Amino acid sequence: MSATIYVIDTSYLLELFGCGRDSNKMASDEVRKRFKLANAAGGRFYVPLPCLFELGDHIADVKHGELREKLVNQLVSTVQTSLESSKPWTITPTGSPETVLPKLLERFAPAAIKQNIGLVDVFTWDEAARLKAKLAEVKARVHIWTNDRNLKGKEPDTETNPYLWG
Repeated sequence: MSATIYVIDTSYLLELFGCGRDSNKMASDEVRKRFKLANAAGGRFYVPLPCLFELGDHIADVKHGELREKLVNQLVSTVQTSLESSKPWTITPTGSPETVLPKLLERFAPAAIKQNIGLVDVFTWDEAARLKAKLAEVKARVHIWTNDRNLKGKEPDTETNPYLWG
């Protein structure tokens, strides 16, 4: 059986963290359940750095101070653990800006103009494509976990039972 890779977009991160008013209780429960199941099945998770930045921005906007502090501490701890052990996620990119940005911008321009796909989403799409190519020998299936239908349509392998809400 081949490995299953999940590239995690901001919308799923918001639900994993239960990020205040930017989160949906039903979606949070389902996203967490899917993470547990995928993790138990040996799935590997990748989080693009721009998505972490967006999550951090949403956390900083949480009005309730106690919840904001809890979420900040959770994000800091999770990122530190991920950097040390690639658990629960591997954080990407894997190259310098000079290496990553030219190809990214080349994909961004037509995607933004013709398909209304933003730069963070293009980065996520590009990471999924990069991982698919990198792991071709092991026949890895690569999915993008997102609530954005445009971005979901760009995943290298169509997910059998995708979860999109609202």
